[in-house]
Amino acid sequence: MLIQSDYHIHASFYRVKKAGAEPGPTAAEQLAAARVAGTELVGIVEHCNDAPHHPFHCLEELSAEYHSSGFPRENVFLGVEADLAEDGSDRCGPEGRAKLGLHYVIGSVHVSPAMIPDFSAYLEYEYTRIANALKNNANVEIIGHPFGEGIRWERAGIIPKWHWGLIPERYLSEILRLAKGSGKALEVNRCDFADGVYLDFLKEVKSGNILFTVGSDAHGTQAVGNAAVRTRALDALGFQENCHWRPKA
Repeated sequence: MLIQSDYHIHASFYRVKKAGAEPGPTAAEQLAAARVAGTELVGIVEHCNDAPHHPFHCLEELSAEYHSSGFPRENVFLGVEADLAEDGSDRCGPEGRAKLGLHYVIGSVHVSPAMIPDFSAYLEYEYTRIANALKNNANVEIIGHPFGEGIRWERAGIIPKWHWGLIPERYLSEILRLAKGSGKALEVNRCDFADGVYLDFLKEVKSGNILFTVGSDAHGTQAVGNAAVRTRALDALGFQENCHWRPKA
């Protein structure tokens, strides 16, 4: 049985919000929700990117909560989800990591049809950033929700239905190869096994002994339980604990 872990839980309390908006959960509130969901190893993060509602001082406030004297830090880790640039570098960088006292960095791609209307261009955009991070970025340990943005093009009506069969096979093969060689982990952020190409990708991760993590990507307390569903799905596929990535304390 896999240990239930989730290193992609957002403490969105600290981000800048419009007047009257819901405050979002603190790190302590997300940790409590994770414990209720049965998560043993917990990672709390927030975004690090150029969005105006994610200024760096928000991360400093999150770090201050985590490092405060009363915060229960046993089997609880502090990370960040940093946007990847084209060359694979991440928005946080080693300097930001040191300043915040982070245990790990998740490198992710966030993009929308408003930025890149062409679907094929989007796929190349995300692939390039993931591949270059795997090759060149020692600051990133986890690739967050690979190709997780694809559903946006379906919602925008640009493609009829999003599925992993739309991703060029060479992109997926190269990501698997680079992940294996780099020792970085690929995050499992969904468990839609009706998508045959996605299921095959997961099986390649398992058979290739590639490091993996489970992520809920929860921005509120109710979504934290998604990690339990995804962990059970990987258990059913035969994933093993020896390839289950952990932060270095």
